[in-house]
Amino acid sequence: MATKRKLSDDDWAILRFEVGELFTPSTPVSTAELFAGRRGQIMKLLDTVSERGRHAIVYGEPGVGKTSIVQILQLVIPTRTSKVRYIRKPVFSTDTFSSIWLEVFREMQFTADGGDGIRTYSVADLYKDGVKPSDVVRELANFSENDLPIIVIDEYNLLRHEDSSRLMAETIKAVSDASLKVTIVVVGISDNVGELIGGHESIIRCSEEILMPRMKNEEMKELLEKRAAKLGMSFDGDAKWKIINLSKGLPAFGHALGKGAVIAAIDARRLSVKAVDVDASIDELLSSSQHTLKTDYMLATHSNQERARYKQILTACALARADESGYFTPKQVQQPLASILKKPIGIDGFNDNLRDFTEEKRGRVLQRLGTERIYRYRFRNPAMQPYVIMNGIKEDFLDEKAKLALSSPEQPDLFPSEYEQP
Repeated sequence: MATKRKLSDDDWAILRFEVGELFTPSTPVSTAELFAGRRGQIMKLLDTVSERGRHAIVYGEPGVGKTSIVQILQLVIPTRTSKVRYIRKPVFSTDTFSSIWLEVFREMQFTADGGDGIRTYSVADLYKDGVKPSDVVRELANFSENDLPIIVIDEYNLLRHEDSSRLMAETIKAVSDASLKVTIVVVGISDNVGELIGGHESIIRCSEEILMPRMKNEEMKELLEKRAAKLGMSFDGDAKWKIINLSKGLPAFGHALGKGAVIAAIDARRLSVKAVDVDASIDELLSSSQHTLKTDYMLATHSNQERARYKQILTACALARADESGYFTPKQVQQPLASILKKPIGIDGFNDNLRDFTEEKRGRVLQRLGTERIYRYRFRNPAMQPYVIMNGIKEDFLDEKAKLALSSPEQPDLFPSEYEQP
């Protein structure tokens, strides 16, 4: 068995270094072999690429792996004769339609004799005065039938120039109408496609809408197990499910917690990762690189009043049962908060605090939808949810039963209903 391997100090040092190459919380996954889950979304993308004149819109919350899946796409296309031509352009807030396509054109090259012999030129060299939609259609038509071009326009939600959004929609429709063998993939943060593309429905009619949800438990499990196997290591059940349940479906937190736990096990000279290693990873994550989350958390929960309960209420929000879009109601906060406070509490006892969390003085840590009495809330930054739960563990807001439940593949109800008030 792997756990009986005899490793030297050099072996352990090499193993520790390899962890950073396999667990990448700060960057998208770029190796198909390590990509976990998302099979339904990958199949939709493959079907889109195979259909001439069809394009794709990939959307969802921040941190759910949108960039990873479009980067993996080029590696999983089952082609025999065609050559994949993959170009990705991340959008910046200062970009315009012309600057986006100039960057794409810089990746497209051709050879010609300009009078001093055959040389290779960039297509962008031909457009010193900028790019128009008709230019894009003409240049994309120059790919050969053996090429399979995929143009990814990532971080599309950052595009601020209204006219550029309209021009992009017109261009994608024109490329579709021309039946070019090119797939344009628009990627961005949004709850819905209409919000992302600014109401330009001409894109929708020729595009496949692909929602990237948070990872399912089995997908997060696959993420951890694939990387552990590469290292010749394994996760104990409690350690594995603790990471899965704490990550709340966000790949970056699965990577971060998994990386820290594996390093803790290696430092203890073990090839089996245990729950105690996950605890060490939590401590490391809370005290190290999550500076923005730490600052936002302190702004949301700080109070000069000794009896203030902002930390407890925010922890209860993070533990509330939410819908697939991350929204929860005050009623769903009531039970975990009562369990944390060890006493019954009515919704009126914390409703004003929920409103405070949506305001500037608390850093707008929550966003709110709906009208009075039917308000729904969610974390503005999805990464704040697992961060708050981990802080709650450190602050000892969760009792031992709730902490143990976090290590269970089938979580029981973490909070007894005995404290709940109607």
